[in-house]
Amino acid sequence: DGEIQQLDFKSHSLLQDQKKIGPNLKDARLKLNKNWIPVWLKKPTDFRPTTKMPNFRLNDDQIKAISAYIWQSALTDPMPKQTPGNAAHGKELFETRGCLACHSIGEGDQMMGGTFAANLTRVGEKANFEYLVRWIHNARQRTRPYCPYEKKDIGPEDYAKKGLPYLFDLEHSRCPNDGHELQVQNMTVMPSLRLSQQDAADIATYLIAQKKQEPSSYPDASFIEDPNLKEEGKKWVRHFGCAGCHEIAGFEDEGRIGTELTAEGSKPIERLDFALFTEEAQRGGKEPITNPEDAARLPEGPSKGPWYDHKGFFEHKLAEPDIYDKGKIKGSTEVLRMPNVHLTKAQIQALTTFLLGSQESSLPASYQYKPEDARHDIQEGWWIVKKYNCMGCHQFIPGQKTILMGMQHYQENPEQLPPKLLTEGARVDPEWLRRFLSNPALNTTDTNRNGVRPYLQVRMPTFSFSDNELRKLVRFFQALSQQPMPYIPEQIPTLTAKESDMARSLFSSTAAPCLKCHATGDAAHDKTATAPNFLLAKERLKPDWVERWVVDPQAISPGTSMPSGLFKRENNQWVFAGPTPPSFQGYDKDHTKLLVDYIFQLTPEEQRRVAASMGRSRASNATPASGKGSSGTARKPPPASSHPAGSR
Repeated sequence: DGEIQQLDFKSHSLLQDQKKIGPNLKDARLKLNKNWIPVWLKKPTDFRPTTKMPNFRLNDDQIKAISAYIWQSALTDPMPKQTPGNAAHGKELFETRGCLACHSIGEGDQMMGGTFAANLTRVGEKANFEYLVRWIHNARQRTRPYCPYEKKDIGPEDYAKKGLPYLFDLEHSRCPNDGHELQVQNMTVMPSLRLSQQDAADIATYLIAQKKQEPSSYPDASFIEDPNLKEEGKKWVRHFGCAGCHEIAGFEDEGRIGTELTAEGSKPIERLDFALFTEEAQRGGKEPITNPEDAARLPEGPSKGPWYDHKGFFEHKLAEPDIYDKGKIKGSTEVLRMPNVHLTKAQIQALTTFLLGSQESSLPASYQYKPEDARHDIQEGWWIVKKYNCMGCHQFIPGQKTILMGMQHYQENPEQLPPKLLTEGARVDPEWLRRFLSNPALNTTDTNRNGVRPYLQVRMPTFSFSDNELRKLVRFFQALSQQPMPYIPEQIPTLTAKESDMARSLFSSTAAPCLKCHATGDAAHDKTATAPNFLLAKERLKPDWVERWVVDPQAISPGTSMPSGLFKRENNQWVFAGPTPPSFQGYDKDHTKLLVDYIFQLTPEEQRRVAASMGRSRASNATPASGKGSSGTARKPPPASSHPAGSR
């Protein structure tokens, strides 16, 4: 029993880790316009040129049968009725909450956004509004949980038999029938933006209007309901390996159908089937790929010389996957199954290089690069960063351009960019980071917000990372910044009353008015804030990093609006570059250390007092009544920062 419990505990995390490239097709009836399905299967790129869904070269009978199986095997649970929202507000949210870091909208020169997830230009032609609202609100929400042990979807009737409420999530993940772990989430990488139900409805209302033709204009596909087609469809779903990318009823345990490629570069040339082109590949001359679109994808263009080698085989196979069937007469189950993924030249070249390097090695294991130290943590972390497209929003390495950086809105408002993560491991306490990644709102009730930077419109999502992923991400950031593990927090000395007064004078100095830019928790002030609340510092930041940061923030995060030059070097100490009160006379300790110690002991009451005193000071220095200068013209507000403050 103990071993079974341990396996169930591990499977809880593993089920969270598991993701599919394509959507869950158990929801096809709830989500899709059924007349759209056959049109999509015919050639996905005709509907969405940038799709990752490849072209399987299906004939009409196969399309009908596969459509029928997908439709008839899908769940039929009723969807709650949704009220249409405000499309204009939905458009604003879609463009500012961060959706465009992964998704794109528009086509051709008008397209904006990322290519990690689907282009949503025509989503209104295929999607059901009610399902779209649920998906936007929480993409991980399943219609029914799946029990791997019983190999079936668990419904309300299963819970009712045990007298249990129909409730399943990460906190309620045990099967009511057998007590084993359930798959309680959709296996998608799409996170939750913690939107309100109304915000989700507004975005869905905007997206459902994105279409080139009305859903009703699609050809009738009533054959999709024909029960006689279902078994035939099941055969083709298995044959083409659809479950490799999608969750499909009856195929939950189906393996992948492709060739093992781990040592493909070592395979003897005789085992690579050039088929009827063997002699032509050896001799060279005529290019066998005649489709101009496919031929244009060959990295070096149409072949002119011999190409009878691994490189030639891989390039032709990737450019036109069924090339080696040409001239052959085969049955429908015998033809090559690899679909056309419509790779670019650069992608084919990269994949060919990878396959050529995928070789069996005769070197001893000790000569192979298999790090077990911090380098291993970095390797593991990069997989997760790329899995969830973290680089769509965040800069991890100098020179990297995020998707959001390239968009006009953020070029005009760079202070609204998400923070750079160049020194994240050196900056934050790893235990705090783990908590933040679990709950970016830093609040269990008020979740429709950013926990650290509430002034940003773009939202740090909740990814529902597994414990395994959280551990790897925290270790990744620590390793990337060459930080020792485990982290032992520095003890902050308690300041004397005199030291507190001195530090307060630095903190509120007109030469460096910290609370002018940093959030304070006051709603009116925080509307224009561009940096986090100091009250988070004690749990969030590492003191030694903050000391380096206040001395020269530009060296750590080039382009930040946090100014450098606030401190200068004197007698091997950092001293404040601005004016200081008489109490600093004879003080021979480091001013940066004094300020950081003060920040790490800051209380809400102290921050409110300082903010109030700074407000009074600004008011007393302001010109009365009209707010005009001596020239009689209205004073202009200071120009917006030309650099993002998000790194603080």
